[in-house]
Amino acid sequence: MKKLLIGTIAAATAAAALATPALADFWIVRESPTAQCRIVESKPADTKIVIIGNKVYKTRGDAEKDILTVCK
Repeated sequence: MKKLLIGTIAAATAAAALATPALADFWIVRESPTAQCRIVESKPADTKIVIIGNKVYKTRGDAEKDILTVCK
């Protein structure tokens, strides 16, 4: 009985992990000292890093498309 319960819990955990979408957000930021732009996966808390465009991107590809436009 315990083996069945453990197997069921393991299967449910695996199914939940596969069904949960990746909830990553991306920002285009500029570092103050170097003035270089880059894409980050977490909202910067450092005051030397500025979010460019005040936009949150749902995919890295969307951010990569806009980085050349917003970082002139």
